[in-house]
Amino acid sequence: MMRSMFSGVSGLRAHQLKMDVIGNNIANVNTVGYKSQRATFQEVFNQTIKGAGSPQAGRGGTNPQQIGLGISLASIDTFHIRGAVQRTDNNTDLAINGDGFFILSNSADFLSRTYTRAGNFTLDEYGNLVAPNGYRVLGYMEDEERNPAPDGSTVLKGVLEGIVISKSKSYPAMATNSATMEGNLDKDLARVPAGTDPNDIDNYIEYNNLTKTFEVKNGVKVRETTTVFYDSLGGQHKVKFTFIRGLASGTSVGADNEWGVIIQNLDDMSYFAKDDSTSVSDPPQLSGIVIPIQFDENGKITTGSSNDKATSVILQIPGNGIFEDMEVKVDFSNLTQFANESTASITNKNGYPQGYLDTFSIGPTGEIYGIFTNGQSRVIGQIALATFKNPAGLEKTSENMYQVTPNSGEPIIGLPGSSGLGALNPGTLEMSNVDLSAEFTEMITTQRGFQANSRIITTSDEMLQELVNLKR
Repeated sequence: MMRSMFSGVSGLRAHQLKMDVIGNNIANVNTVGYKSQRATFQEVFNQTIKGAGSPQAGRGGTNPQQIGLGISLASIDTFHIRGAVQRTDNNTDLAINGDGFFILSNSADFLSRTYTRAGNFTLDEYGNLVAPNGYRVLGYMEDEERNPAPDGSTVLKGVLEGIVISKSKSYPAMATNSATMEGNLDKDLARVPAGTDPNDIDNYIEYNNLTKTFEVKNGVKVRETTTVFYDSLGGQHKVKFTFIRGLASGTSVGADNEWGVIIQNLDDMSYFAKDDSTSVSDPPQLSGIVIPIQFDENGKITTGSSNDKATSVILQIPGNGIFEDMEVKVDFSNLTQFANESTASITNKNGYPQGYLDTFSIGPTGEIYGIFTNGQSRVIGQIALATFKNPAGLEKTSENMYQVTPNSGEPIIGLPGSSGLGALNPGTLEMSNVDLSAEFTEMITTQRGFQANSRIITTSDEMLQELVNLKR
């Protein structure tokens, strides 16, 4: 038989394989994270009819005479070029801005791993971050026993495991131990009249045994503000601050720039004594609970010439066997006294109740920030990425995944945005990198190549037919 016929057959087979690659590319034009492929050809081998000859005896050399015996598939290359980015605003959709692959696993020990560029992840029933096929996304989770660290930072475990973003994750309570009172006390607020006899102070400030509160009368105005402090178990303790202008102590009336602060624990309606004791008599003595503060001519708080005016106070809240004793230092040093409305209140304090995970966000470096119902936030995990010395050597498996081969090299695992790995784009997806115009052009050339090779076979057949017809 004629060699050309077999060459044509090999050409048909090769162009059919190339058409299969092109068809797969076009089919995946909208597949998340898909990487296009290219088929290339090579000669199979050549049959040498006559070898080359060297020049000698005045004659020139001769070139070899060879006949090619068709083509075969040389390679199917995968182009790991980043595709276009589609915005989704879904906080579990992730695109890699640069090199790297997400690490997936379907085994309990997370040792069986595959890799993908498709970041269309979701959460399952247990809060696992998973790919559409159920494979878990790997990274580093917080160390529950050491989180947060003593310096306030987040400690992550140094072993790859499945990322879990569960609503059952909690943030432990923290007891309040400091608070800051800020704002203004109105210099023109109606006050206890100057020169009032200490024995007549109850004409303006009187204790009500029924309500267990001190009440003001005869035109005296007060600034009241209430805040909540938290114990070690997150229990709430309401404390009321009452500022009375001119009441420097419980038995005398001070100058215009002096105030008295009465602090009441609304849990049991008791009052905090000015000497930081934890209990007072019932009914309380006004002289034992009024905490004096003083302002200078510029409206700033001062300790006073007698050095007996407070700029802070320590409130002692005893435990009840369930939560521990707690001390809260309240700082008054930021208070002012100007002729303006009274706005004094607790503006800054630590401590908070126990809370559960409310929502989360993923940062460019893969850190997962959990926001809890108690208003606190912390890093609860970090997504890891892998890169390879030869990404083109990875083997496609299925469902947008790749696996390691001897020619890809072992994975180099790191964090997004470091060690040559790309940063993450949360709320976006990397789309297919298929170029339709290029694929259609390749389709045309492949079709013509297939047609040409088919002509080889039909022409060779006609020549054989002529040869057969030599004998009638």
